[in-house]
Amino acid sequence: MKANSEGGKLHRQKMLKKKTCPDCLKVISDNTRSKIIGQLKRGPNKAGKIEERFSLTQPTISYHLKSLAKLGIIFGKKKGREIYYFLNKKYPCKKCLILKMPFKI
Repeated sequence: MKANSEGGKLHRQKMLKKKTCPDCLKVISDNTRSKIIGQLKRGPNKAGKIEERFSLTQPTISYHLKSLAKLGIIFGKKKGREIYYFLNKKYPCKKCLILKMPFKI
């Protein structure tokens, strides 16, 4: 019985990692997130520079960055006191080709 339980747990973990197109579309349906993706398509940028682009508070931008990172569209790397954000070119959702879409900045 224990082996079956572990197998079920592994299956659930795989299901959680699998991204679906509705998840992608829900995340990028927000105009700010779409603009962030468009900005990062040009190249990596630090959080402060991303914040300067928008007339929103730092916590609001952080929320959007976290939403994009949670889905795997972007990722951050800390360098010193700054966090640089990158577009994830190995994004797991290949069906919807979300990163091939044109985004207006």
